[in-house]
Amino acid sequence: MKLFKTTENHKDYWKNRQIDWDKSYRQTWQHPHRAVICAGLRLFDWLSIIEIGCGGGANLVKIIKEFPGRQIGGVDINQDAIELCQKTFKGGLFKVGSGDDVMLSDKSTDVVLSDMTLIYVSPFKIKDYLLEMKRLGRNYIVLCEFHSINFLSRLKLKIKTGYFAHNYKRLLEKIGCYDIMEYKLKPEDWPDENGIGHDPQKTYAYLIIARIPKR
Repeated sequence: MKLFKTTENHKDYWKNRQIDWDKSYRQTWQHPHRAVICAGLRLFDWLSIIEIGCGGGANLVKIIKEFPGRQIGGVDINQDAIELCQKTFKGGLFKVGSGDDVMLSDKSTDVVLSDMTLIYVSPFKIKDYLLEMKRLGRNYIVLCEFHSINFLSRLKLKIKTGYFAHNYKRLLEKIGCYDIMEYKLKPEDWPDENGIGHDPQKTYAYLIIARIPKR
């Protein structure tokens, strides 16, 4: 059952997934929600960004078009996805690995981004992922993820879809982050993909930006 699918189950699925990463992911760089991510990145100064769960690099394609000259990188558990990024982004830093154990040094980048990656991470593991993002980042964590402050709402999502939502404001505050901003994505930010109006993004998708403490 979807309800009992764990973080490790999801990891295995994505690690072994064999698809056309260019067509299915990289070529979706014009999806409207990526413009929301870029709008968030305009709110502060930064020079470098690493995306956790970068897939084929669609967000990074959009980001380098909007912010030329920045240093980019990404981590993904799928070897094929990382190989595509390495071919696409010459000079970028890309590694195969899990978001809770990234083989990069502390404070490697100004911004750490995740986009619909943490929806596969259970409440028992989410703190590990956020702590790793905090370790990697110098200044900001940027999340485009499923967020809800209501436990029953999060449970309903899990039962219905298999995805995880989290109370990110509470979680980020617990690990010391501050100046936390939340923006609920609008319908036009994530157009209905299945034609029936029930995409979980309609209810749960948020852009969340948090300052990383200096110590």
